[in-house]
Amino acid sequence: MSARFSHTRGTLALAAIFALLPAPVIAQRDTTGAVQVIVHAEEGGGPVAGANVELMGLGRAQNADSAGVVRFRNLPPGPLLMQIRKLGYGAERFPVTVVRGDTIVVEVDLQTEAVRLAEVRATARYSSALRNTGFFERQAAGIGSYATRAQWEGRGHLEVSDVVRRMRGIRVARTGDGRTLFLPSRPLASLGGCSTAQVYVDGVQLNFDPRHDDINQMVSLSEVEAVEVYAGGAEVPAQYNMTGSSCAVVLIWRRGSR
Repeated sequence: MSARFSHTRGTLALAAIFALLPAPVIAQRDTTGAVQVIVHAEEGGGPVAGANVELMGLGRAQNADSAGVVRFRNLPPGPLLMQIRKLGYGAERFPVTVVRGDTIVVEVDLQTEAVRLAEVRATARYSSALRNTGFFERQAAGIGSYATRAQWEGRGHLEVSDVVRRMRGIRVARTGDGRTLFLPSRPLASLGGCSTAQVYVDGVQLNFDPRHDDINQMVSLSEVEAVEVYAGGAEVPAQYNMTGSSCAVVLIWRRGSR
């Protein structure tokens, strides 16, 4: 950035006219100064229209016109700090001294700066995969309980059971040896005696033995795109209740599943 300063003053003829004015008028005229800012792009570039010029501490700011020009009038004499900003350019800040009765002209060359955009994540692949499984249709029907990766991603180290614990229809329990179990939230008598929920991964029922297996060791949450929970009975989609039982069901969909 380079800033060039200059002053402009009235002509002698104008001074002669002021000499004819009453003293109070002259005093009022001379109590303030002005600043004109001309903003260009670096290395002889054109005017930077829309650049925001702020006189810090005075609460005054303007955007440059199509010629890159900003004018401030009726400024108190003395030093002030000026800041110039424009998206795509580096911000500049420098002192300016306002002179009573004068217009200070400041020409500034802004240096271009790369704009860092927010991270963009591609989700179409996973959304398409979930759509193929019928996930979104069931979610729209609102019969079960649903969770997707967006609800837990970036929240520290979590396991599949941490996600299911926040969903209705299933109780998450720990065994004495530290294994995790999915239990129905309804009384066993009303669920045909099912002691644990049936678990499906990518549409295939998991061969899960609650006496020895731990769901968190069998499925890592880092692989999971979505989870569905059904408390049992008529809630369970027909394709995941071929035997007509009333067991609670947990459907786990991994990333890229079909």
